[in-house]
Amino acid sequence: MAAHFPMPDVAKVKTMLGLLFDGLDVKAGKKFDIVPPSGSWIGLYIGDDGQPVAACAVDAPLAASAGAALSMLPPAIAKDAAKTKELTDVMVANLQEIMNICSRLLMNDTSAHLKLEKVYPSKAMSPELAKVLGAVQGRVDFELNVPKYGVGTLAVIST
Repeated sequence: MAAHFPMPDVAKVKTMLGLLFDGLDVKAGKKFDIVPPSGSWIGLYIGDDGQPVAACAVDAPLAASAGAALSMLPPAIAKDAAKTKELTDVMVANLQEIMNICSRLLMNDTSAHLKLEKVYPSKAMSPELAKVLGAVQGRVDFELNVPKYGVGTLAVIST
């Protein structure tokens, strides 16, 4: 039987990611398309057996904003990256750290364990990630406003 992972609420997202971004505002968000041209980035999570079980995705604006804010890069660089849908190497490394922390959004004291396997740009989706995105059992989207950097969407997905 497949493990089930609890979906986070606004308070949990704000608590977890608010540790990274002072003044972070979180509210329910609109679903966004996770397709190659979107410029979104997706973290793939695996269970203890190595099987893909969940994902977190961020749209291009949030990938750029969060990736830049973590290293305090100038907000203008984040805005340019969001427009071009191309992140710098620093932004990608920061996004990997953020996605690692996002694994806690899908776990609680009684849930199965999972860990970040890899972060993919939507334009380079792996077959394992495509399988998770095609077998969604739960999904919740949040709008995040990273102060000084901008607004974007985070999707938490479980199979």
